[in-house]
Amino acid sequence: MNKTLVTIVASMLCLMTACTSEKAESEPKEVAGASLAKVSGIPYSETTTNKKDGKKVLVISSSARRGGNTDLLADEFVRGAKEAGGNVEKVFLADIDLKFLSEEGANKPHDVPRNNDTGVLVDKFLAADVVCLASPTYYMNVNDRMKAFIDATYLAWGDERMGNKEYYYITACAQESTETAEWCLNGFRGFVMCLPNPTERGSVSAISMGRPGAVSGTPYMKQAYELGLSINK
Repeated sequence: MNKTLVTIVASMLCLMTACTSEKAESEPKEVAGASLAKVSGIPYSETTTNKKDGKKVLVISSSARRGGNTDLLADEFVRGAKEAGGNVEKVFLADIDLKFLSEEGANKPHDVPRNNDTGVLVDKFLAADVVCLASPTYYMNVNDRMKAFIDATYLAWGDERMGNKEYYYITACAQESTETAEWCLNGFRGFVMCLPNPTERGSVSAISMGRPGAVSGTPYMKQAYELGLSINK
């Protein structure tokens, strides 16, 4: 192995170590191959780790269209979470002026003004007890709007409110392979594993959803609804 390749591998291992939370005592659920579920260090729990009433639940939908397959699943999660007693807010990212993280933001994140749509969304993220991330699978990953939101949270890096949240993931993809959808879940996990003391609660991966509205009437809708119901279980 040449020196350049050794350097690259070593750098990747260092980055993985830096972003990995403490290992969970219990193993996460079995998932398809090529997944971060077991190596990310994100604890998985079928029951809530936060018993408070009226949890603040933030649902972030990065669908390209309102009423798209991923967005419909997000709405079902919202319905379940409201029935479970959550204080739920859904943000449709296409509706807001979401700023990309700049060099200034990366170097001095706390100096970037937060009196704009991006800052307001970051503050909503900080205030949430439960976060549901919903993105279609694009090129084996989350889409551009979701990644822009993920990067924007760096503006609050070091804020203790970034920690101790429970996470749900939702994606829909046109391909028939569950492993394709799993790559998108890896995109979520790559973010969550860098945060303090997160807990993964569950996910929905709706495959073969190439047609707009195809998810309507499928078992995936019930899965998303039941995930929402589980916020206090």
